[in-house]
Amino acid sequence: MKREKRESIIAPPLAGTVSADGSGNGPPPTLLQKVYTQVVPRLVASRVAWLMLLTILILCSASLVAVHICGRGLLWRQEIHILVGLAVLLLAMVPKPRQIVTWAPAIFAFTVLLLVAVRFAPAIKGSHRWFILPGGFDIQPSELAKIGFVLVISWYVRHGRDMQKINSLLVPFMLMAIPVGLIVIEPDLGTALMFPVVLYAMLISAGARLRHLVAIALIALAVAPGCYPFLHHYQQQRILSMFTFHKPTAHQLNGNLYQKQQSEIAEGSGGLTGQGLRGTTAIRHGLLPEASNDFIFAVVASQFGLAGGLIIIVLYTLFFAACLEIADNSNDAMGRVMVVGLSTMIITQATINIGMTTGIIPVVGITLPFMSYGGSAMVADMLATSLILNVALRDRRLILSSRSE
Repeated sequence: MKREKRESIIAPPLAGTVSADGSGNGPPPTLLQKVYTQVVPRLVASRVAWLMLLTILILCSASLVAVHICGRGLLWRQEIHILVGLAVLLLAMVPKPRQIVTWAPAIFAFTVLLLVAVRFAPAIKGSHRWFILPGGFDIQPSELAKIGFVLVISWYVRHGRDMQKINSLLVPFMLMAIPVGLIVIEPDLGTALMFPVVLYAMLISAGARLRHLVAIALIALAVAPGCYPFLHHYQQQRILSMFTFHKPTAHQLNGNLYQKQQSEIAEGSGGLTGQGLRGTTAIRHGLLPEASNDFIFAVVASQFGLAGGLIIIVLYTLFFAACLEIADNSNDAMGRVMVVGLSTMIITQATINIGMTTGIIPVVGITLPFMSYGGSAMVADMLATSLILNVALRDRRLILSSRSE
């Protein structure tokens, strides 16, 4: 009896309504009251939530330190991005995962409409990717489209489709083609490349046959070379640079390979322990383009050296491991597929970004989760984390107070 009473205090059920005084009578609680009385206690009692939130806070702190030297006015904006993201993280854990997935078709349709509308927005740096809001803030629809896509595939799996039949795979791939096509023409090749990886991870988790997925992948690889002529010139040059083994020319280093060269210089200058909080002279004087966005890992490496870079990689690994534990403990196929999709999205994005800044893969332009400057990316990453934790907080095996039961 005492144990049951203790559990009700530490980890009250997320379902149901209680009044502000906890008596169960009176008006329904407000959204903030639900966060305080239902979400926060579960977060405190969850060992997985502690690990995930700790890694996020460290990554966000590293982001603030790095953004500080990248330009005036960026620090306070990034602080606002993080605070808004954390608020979204807490608020999105109030509704149940199944309730959120019920809204998935509408959410997905809304993000597709945003991708269409952004084509008519003014071009920024040659791309139609952002809506500019008052105060200098912006919204990038492709970041929200990633969340909408994961939710709509989870909704599709929830309705009991037999994913072992190849006919059942047609709808997910058709759904993927819509946002991918709209994002490619923005152009934003880096974000578009994430969708197939996320979809494959979700389909494998949903029980799709490997031979069907391999056959589809082989067909896509056979068709891919035909898409090369339709890429922008700078994208073609970045891909060719990966297969060119001679010494780059001065024209290449001052053109398509300039960002890659400056990123490697910044990372190499950090040495083992880094040059301190001020970073390299090149970064302070703006010689590394997009230092606060796509190349923020290079800034961290210049500040904290190889040791700092490895710590960042370890943090992402721990985050992904926690997500896999949540997926493994989930008895709900829909929840498991959603966690796999969202966690794959985050870890794939981190892998591509770090590989890009270190010169392992071509520069494709993609943000580093929880670190790159930008409101849309930060809110999308926090929302994805919230949905993952939402599944975890419904599993009693991941709550500290129920471990002894």
